[in-house]
Amino acid sequence: MKIEMTAKEFAEYTEYLDRRKPRLSREWIDLRSEITNYCHSHKTMSRSFSTQQNFIYGAIRFVTGISQIDQLKGSQVDLARMVFHELVEKRENFSNEIN
Repeated sequence: MKIEMTAKEFAEYTEYLDRRKPRLSREWIDLRSEITNYCHSHKTMSRSFSTQQNFIYGAIRFVTGISQIDQLKGSQVDLARMVFHELVEKRENFSNEIN
């Protein structure tokens, strides 16, 4: 089914769709990328990328008290970064896995 719109209707519809998208903070996008890179570079036979990512995200959600990880903003991202780096440090100090 094809619907024809005027240029104005199309612009209004696009603006409507843009407003519905969740706005992610730049700080969270950067940290999320750092976590993704870490999980990819440290996956093992016993701990896959998704297992590690879910663990890290779960710890961040627990400490910050949010339910959706992409809701992180401002000082919550700073706290999330501290949690992530603490987990990385603990793994390096206590893990017997070789990467």
